[in-house]
Amino acid sequence: MKGRGFNRADEPQKESGALAPEEHKYFFGLPGNPVSTMVTFELFAKPMLEALAGMTPKKLIFLHAKLKSEIKTKPGLKRFLPAILSGEFEQTEVELVRWQGSGDIAATGTANCYIVIPPDRERIAPCEWVAVLMK
Repeated sequence: MKGRGFNRADEPQKESGALAPEEHKYFFGLPGNPVSTMVTFELFAKPMLEALAGMTPKKLIFLHAKLKSEIKTKPGLKRFLPAILSGEFEQTEVELVRWQGSGDIAATGTANCYIVIPPDRERIAPCEWVAVLMK
């Protein structure tokens, strides 16, 4: 293949600022809204960055807790909603933080976890056990 940037052996030519064959650059495409960015970073980017740094990636910690108050949401997507986990042992409860949507960074900053809402649920009743991802 002849053309711009390639030699006759079909290998990229090294130009000014180009990477040497042994160099790599990594790219993480994160969503635009702040809460989605935080969750996606925790789920995908952070473990990868830890692995690239030679660390053993920390396992994500998921717990189960009783829901304090009802949650209603649109089905179709798995959701990670900011919440506060309190109590201990069989008295552990979780409730959503009061927030104005996925751009509400201040409210999300008060959360210590995310409630994981399955994609097929549009309502979760109080006292149901829900999955929780710790921050």
